[in-house]
Amino acid sequence: MPVVIVSDFARSFGTEDEDISPECRKLIAEKDFSYVVLVGKERDNLLLQILKRIETDKQIIGAKKRQDIWHDGWAENLEDFIKSGYDLKALVPKFIRSAQVIRYNQDYIKSANQNFELDYLTVFRTWLFQKYFQEVESVYEFGCGTGFNMVALAEIYPQKALYGLDFVKSSCDLVNRIAEAYKLNLKGRVFDMINPDENFKIANNSAVFTIGAIEQLASKFEAFLQYLLKQSPKLCVHVEPTIELYDESNLVDYLAIRFQGKRGYTHNFLPRLKELEKEKKIEILKIKRLYFGSLYMEGYNLMIWRPVK
Repeated sequence: MPVVIVSDFARSFGTEDEDISPECRKLIAEKDFSYVVLVGKERDNLLLQILKRIETDKQIIGAKKRQDIWHDGWAENLEDFIKSGYDLKALVPKFIRSAQVIRYNQDYIKSANQNFELDYLTVFRTWLFQKYFQEVESVYEFGCGTGFNMVALAEIYPQKALYGLDFVKSSCDLVNRIAEAYKLNLKGRVFDMINPDENFKIANNSAVFTIGAIEQLASKFEAFLQYLLKQSPKLCVHVEPTIELYDESNLVDYLAIRFQGKRGYTHNFLPRLKELEKEKKIEILKIKRLYFGSLYMEGYNLMIWRPVK
């Protein structure tokens, strides 16, 4: 039975084995990353399930009613967080599903570990935060949702000033409740990425990041990009589904292209970053497809850039 080992994680992240920190290695050793690749009838049945889902799916990203859905979703997480006695497990977003088939290396896999996706993301996020946020004084997450990522960041860097921003108030209420409960240097604030508040200033020597937030803008990202260019943070990190990185000649990739296109997830963000680099307005530091994702698409591709001053 194959197992994802340190060198596999390094390859996925686009780095060398020695760049995987002791903390990440400990996580890899503690979690079960064994899996089997789906083949034969089992794979055929899954492909049929995915095709039927694409045909019948009616969710439209960026639709007005989605704001109410997000508000209610984060409010539910807030209620669960309080009821659980402030258990951080209540912050895991519900779109990270357990016991689900996973995309890995352009194929479908399953594992006895029901939290395979969450555990893989935890390793990746730990590596990412340690690698790129060490030198900055402040970090801003736009589209912070439950504050799930900010808590992980605060555990690594308790002294840094952290800001969780989201376009619905229930998210910010949740973030501020977390900060109060755990005495974190963290503040939640309402911020609409489609209509950025130019009066909200990003501090000097800061980094900004998004994880699965640009995807929800339905390609209306230009105002946010211009806001970042004006604010000129030291570093911009995006972990997002990126339709341009798929291979249309691969069936698994092609189904993800169909799914993302049907729903209207953001596209052309990466090509726009490349345009800005040609215009010498930004410098792209890294583009990496992780070849890892959930059942219907890969949501964890990495894009890192910085404004050119």
